[in-house]
Amino acid sequence: METKGIDRIGHIVNINNVEWRVAQKVRRYGREWQYTLSHETVDGTYESMNLNENALEQIIKSGSKRIDIDE
Repeated sequence: METKGIDRIGHIVNINNVEWRVAQKVRRYGREWQYTLSHETVDGTYESMNLNENALEQIIKSGSKRIDIDE
């Protein structure tokens, strides 16, 4: 599968003072990249949300703290 666009897997993005990890990048609807962000709650469960590439870029550009993690 072609992986154009910016690969942000493993990066941490701060949204509303909550750190979300970019967990997955998939091509949806045959034309746009979607990112799955996950956040571990206090009780050890995970919450997740899906954002398209444009939405994630806008959040980062708006001043969200982004932490690059080298794996």
